[in-house]
Amino acid sequence: MGMVNFRIKIANIVLEVNAFYEFTKEYCKDFLSDEEPNYVITLTKEDLINETSENKDGKVYVSEEISALYRKIADIFVDENVLVMHGSSFKVGNNAFIVTARSGVGKSTHVNLLKQYLGDRFSYINDDKPLLEVKDELTLYSSPWNGKERRGNNNSAPLRSIIFLNRGLTNTYKKLTNSGDIYFRLLSQIYLPRDKAKREKALSLIDILLKRISFYEISVNTDISSAEMTSERIIKNEIK
Repeated sequence: MGMVNFRIKIANIVLEVNAFYEFTKEYCKDFLSDEEPNYVITLTKEDLINETSENKDGKVYVSEEISALYRKIADIFVDENVLVMHGSSFKVGNNAFIVTARSGVGKSTHVNLLKQYLGDRFSYINDDKPLLEVKDELTLYSSPWNGKERRGNNNSAPLRSIIFLNRGLTNTYKKLTNSGDIYFRLLSQIYLPRDKAKREKALSLIDILLKRISFYEISVNTDISSAEMTSERIIKNEIK
């Protein structure tokens, strides 16, 4: 099988990718670039096998290749002060927000309600794995890994706030101020490399993040009133 070669530009970083499957290029189509690469990634069969615990002898590894590429990019990006987040992200004007929660709790549902409530003021960045550049400014970027519904746009904006979501019968919110509590919440929502040095670098970026933006916790139901609360009580206060 010949390799599929293409270039993508994510968070202003250009990567040349050598992959096995044409589908991987198609998956990244919104990020294709013809610029000179900063890094070259060549995927191996071992990379793909490492992404599954199943015996797939003789079978294709398309989904595993998507995951393997994600992991390699995430490891590279830590050295560029970029973290891979887990959450549904969007922007209002030029202000980015992330709603994060455990898988299945309903972050995408809530953000979709925000889309309905905010109308034309709302624009998706990425519904699953946005990228956060931690430099002089905190900038949130999209990535090809944008969830099952493929909700996302190749855009970016300064990050204003991270919102931790819980499911509830009524709608409530509070601003979080305990840095230790916030830190441990973030650990489960940010990709941490297996390599020790890279992992320590990622943790140092989290320390910076803690000091730069506001954090909130919301408990919400699935009514449009939950979006009204998040918009009027949190987003409106954080827009600059």
